[in-house]
Amino acid sequence: MYITHFSADGFRNLHAVRMQPDPRFNLIIGDNAQGKTNLLDAIWLMTGCRNFHGARERHYLGFDADFFVCDMKFHDDRREQRISYSMQRGLQKNRKISINGVDTSKTGGLFEHFHCVAFSPCDVDLVNGAPEKRRAFMDLCACQLHPVSMTDVNRAALLLAQRNACIQNVLKGRMRREDITMWDNQLAMTAARIACMRASYIRSISPICKALYSVMTGGNEQLSVSLRSAVYGETELPDRATKDLAAVYEQRLRAHIDEDLRLGYTKNGIHRDDMILEIDGNAVSLFGSQGQRKSTALVLKLAQAHLYNQKMQRSPVVLLDDVMGELDERRQRLIYDMVSDMQVFITLCHPSSLKLDCRGKIFSMQQGQLTEQV
Repeated sequence: MYITHFSADGFRNLHAVRMQPDPRFNLIIGDNAQGKTNLLDAIWLMTGCRNFHGARERHYLGFDADFFVCDMKFHDDRREQRISYSMQRGLQKNRKISINGVDTSKTGGLFEHFHCVAFSPCDVDLVNGAPEKRRAFMDLCACQLHPVSMTDVNRAALLLAQRNACIQNVLKGRMRREDITMWDNQLAMTAARIACMRASYIRSISPICKALYSVMTGGNEQLSVSLRSAVYGETELPDRATKDLAAVYEQRLRAHIDEDLRLGYTKNGIHRDDMILEIDGNAVSLFGSQGQRKSTALVLKLAQAHLYNQKMQRSPVVLLDDVMGELDERRQRLIYDMVSDMQVFITLCHPSSLKLDCRGKIFSMQQGQLTEQV
């Protein structure tokens, strides 16, 4: 998968950006606050996923812009496709998306067509941050391999919200205690599928992470990646959910209704799962150095790209935002070797911080305007 044309206007500070990227290597250089990250954010927008820096959609519009429009052509393993994404300030339905000329109101359709793997300094939050970030990472990665699973992820969140609302209504005397259980059967089957999806993904990515981390540290340290299931504990979950697993989940929900009513929300469930990261048996988040935490986050993203390439038989587009400049030559070489057959976009303030000789195109970003260097 690779982008053949990309344009953006009015997206944050980007102004009349036009580029025809190299199929492999693209270096975007410029001082801080010139728009390099905004360009990668605009490309990521085309995946239909939440912004990898955490920004909300309403923040995509530039301060002085009445609208923004992003347009992209890309090749997958079969044909060239086109995505257009625009937004206009002040309109009730201000977002417009089209895929190959067909309008759609939802971003989910984008997710099925275009996939990226993004690296940024904030990725260390995968290690340091709350379990919610690691659950989101697992779900995103697994759904890239099986896009239909995104329906389960969204449905589970909706069902959980409805069950929690029901709990609140019971506490306020508006509903009966028995009404809580009417959501349990639907939630249990959907949640069981997500639990199995996460377990399957962790099984696939764990040996890749172990091997990559060993290379990164010269074999001196060992990284392990595992899933802690809030409902199923140490049970070895299959790749696909069964009725028995759904029944176990439903039973767990009903057994803890008293506790849920006391707390005012559903305590037990997949929303308590976590990805466990350990170096030589010790939790990275608690005992890892800053360097070990950054290396662990980097390995998770590299493994994501490698597994996608392996399973899907096509490569994702790779976005490296202000990452390479912080790494020594060994780690830069590891990244380059892993993504050498993928289209890569790298942002840097100083080209000299890139210690590898990578052939491709170089672009300069100044005040939101992009210029290709000849």
